[in-house]
Amino acid sequence: MNKSAIRAFGMAIFLIGALLALASRFDVNIGLPTKEFSNHQQVEELQNKLNKANQENASLKEQLKQVNTAEKTSTTDSSEQAVEQTDTEVTSMSLQIYSGITPYSVAQKLEDGGIITNSVEMELLLANPKYARSLQIGSYEVHSAMTLEEIANLITGKKQ
Repeated sequence: MNKSAIRAFGMAIFLIGALLALASRFDVNIGLPTKEFSNHQQVEELQNKLNKANQENASLKEQLKQVNTAEKTSTTDSSEQAVEQTDTEVTSMSLQIYSGITPYSVAQKLEDGGIITNSVEMELLLANPKYARSLQIGSYEVHSAMTLEEIANLITGKKQ
């Protein structure tokens, strides 16, 4: 190769590098995969998990109805009152949010603490653009009487 061809090749490589740096600096999409793309895939996967969980939940509720109708003849008033009392009990816990915690981890902690029943729903809510990347570091007192939205607003510092 002669010097001018090597020089031209070097200039082309330099220009390509400069264009990629500028595109990265100003968030110009030049066809390269972005984090938003991977987040979109994760949201779709989580949505599929939620749909499956909801289907399982519906089938389990149906089974529970069948069991309850079969046992209804053998239950007494006192056992029904006991069931009502356990439904109204409020569970509370202190939720620790630290730097780098993922929505999955937060949702798992809440489910393990008995605050929520379905961690996938909470994970999807926290992956929503309204709350994404907004988790605030700190310790929060949460209880099972709170809605998912209330918990999300509390731990992200959003006003309702």
